[in-house]
Amino acid sequence: MAVDPCQVVDALAAANLDILKRINRKFAALRGLAQLLEQLGNLDDLVPNIGALIPVIRVDLAIYENLVANCPYLNLPPFTTGDLNQLQVQLTGAYANYFNKLLRHPWNRMGQLQEQMDNWLGQVQGGINSALTQTSDFFRCLQTVCAAGRAVAGQLNALSNADIGKEIGIFAENFANNAGNVLTDGMKLKYQQILDGQTQLRALGADVGQDYAAAKAALGK
Repeated sequence: MAVDPCQVVDALAAANLDILKRINRKFAALRGLAQLLEQLGNLDDLVPNIGALIPVIRVDLAIYENLVANCPYLNLPPFTTGDLNQLQVQLTGAYANYFNKLLRHPWNRMGQLQEQMDNWLGQVQGGINSALTQTSDFFRCLQTVCAAGRAVAGQLNALSNADIGKEIGIFAENFANNAGNVLTDGMKLKYQQILDGQTQLRALGADVGQDYAAAKAALGK
């Protein structure tokens, strides 16, 4: 029995349209989550005056007491002993705690959503490549050509050109015009603030999971 070419092309077009719809839904879900995380973030959670912080290898009693007085967000304990190493350990711990706070910040989670989108797209890359080559004319042409010869019993008949055009338009806006960026420019700037804070704290000695000796050795290189 011969295969009806109209049913074949209609099924292929429907499969491509389904891929577009899945991509559009995934993008919309991640963009919505990014917007929520952006709203949950607070600038007060960031390091307000990181330029006033001192590398742990340079701390002494006077500097430590100045940090206690002027940087309350570090939650440094008051000076109780004359042991310089103890001061350095406490400062290293304070920097590491703040580093972890930035890791848990909503804007840090927001920035990681792009990676989720990219990873998901990689899993359906074959379908994306196929979808990227399709246009609204492609879908409409298949329907028109087949309908001219016989009634198409396939899946696209149930969808209007408006429905098809809407999905393709959303896809084009998100991936052709905006290169698949889940984050807006404003979101990217906020995420970069988090990354910059992490970089600066790490440079000051906030190597999470390391003790002061390891941090000092790394900084001394």
